[in-house]
Amino acid sequence: MKHLLILLTTATFLHAQGPLDPPGAPAPTQKSLQEIWDKIGTLETQNVALENTVAGLQTQNANLTNLLLSIGQTTGAIQWQRSTVDSTGVVGGNTSLALTPSGLPAISYTDFTNGDLKYAVFDGSTWTPTTVDSTGNLGYDTSLAFTPDGQPAISYYDSTNRDLKYAVFNGSTWVLTTVDSTSYVGDFTSLAFTPGGQPTISYYDSTNDDLKCAVFDGSIWMLTTVDSTGDVGYYTSLAFTPGGQPAISYYDATNRDLKYAVFNGITWAPTTVDSTGYVGSHASLAFTPSGQPAISYYDSTNSDLKYAVFDGSTWTLTPADSAGDVGYYTSLAFTPGGQPAISYWDYTNRDLKYAVFNGITWAHNTVESTGDVGEFTSLSFTPGGQPAISYYAGTYGDLKFAVRAPFAAP
Repeated sequence: MKHLLILLTTATFLHAQGPLDPPGAPAPTQKSLQEIWDKIGTLETQNVALENTVAGLQTQNANLTNLLLSIGQTTGAIQWQRSTVDSTGVVGGNTSLALTPSGLPAISYTDFTNGDLKYAVFDGSTWTPTTVDSTGNLGYDTSLAFTPDGQPAISYYDSTNRDLKYAVFNGSTWVLTTVDSTSYVGDFTSLAFTPGGQPTISYYDSTNDDLKCAVFDGSIWMLTTVDSTGDVGYYTSLAFTPGGQPAISYYDATNRDLKYAVFNGITWAPTTVDSTGYVGSHASLAFTPSGQPAISYYDSTNSDLKYAVFDGSTWTLTPADSAGDVGYYTSLAFTPGGQPAISYWDYTNRDLKYAVFNGITWAHNTVESTGDVGEFTSLSFTPGGQPAISYYAGTYGDLKFAVRAPFAAP
């Protein structure tokens, strides 16, 4: 009755105004008023049903949020699938991640318990760890890459003999080679293959405090000194330019600077990239989709993660993360969309972190924070475009692997 009175009052008011009535509009009948009343009742019923639906969705959202929080995720953040790759002893230092030709993750790493070099590959359902070299205390500073015919190859440091070594799988067994044994050499190795398919390794010569590079010419290893101006060659990272020339990012311990050297076809040309404070350790080199060198590294003066990219004439330096003491063990790769992404260790919180540039700013994500995790990170992207990271879980002494969910093995 209340609704009816309101409608009647409204109708009387409108009629009294005259000009508001459409010309020739018939006066509402009792039947038409009843139809309006019935429609109002139907709308009220529909509104109650809609409110109940919204309440149900809110409950489901709250339950989903609680579920995500219970497994260590954050609403709106990247969700990661994490797995333990190897837990037989204290294992997982000096990790290097690469994808097999079929797109499955593979990792080289150190077995601290036995002093061995190990390799693990995912077959689509389980990880299979293998001992590659156990002749002495070795397997430090590992770097993994795949040969042109799809076999895993690893450069690494033999701390027993202080040598640089190289291991390649021939389809049935691992073939081990000493690359350089001239004094104490082989720390901070980085492996890549030339466009012609020859293995190339950058590394530190601790006897002479030099940066060196070794390339296999098909019969012997050719050894070259890249930079000898001071104590240089820590944290080397090797990649090939789009033109096929080797390039290396590294740390200059004498000047506490980040440096970059590229072979111009005749000689090596070293350049200082960043000298603003003590910078350049934990460097990682990759090339942008347009072919320019880019480097992630640690700024020890400000305790920041930094990123440097060359625009063809100058280097642009940017803090990528400054929330605490962050930027150890950086690993740089580019997303399928061409944006830089970095995995690294957050020393303040002892967490594994991941940063990606979204075109405007750097977005940060904590990948794992259960205990002391995230040292020795190595980043790559799956064929499906998902970021994948190998790392060491110090709390447990395990090798671990994380990939952005959902991940489906090819």
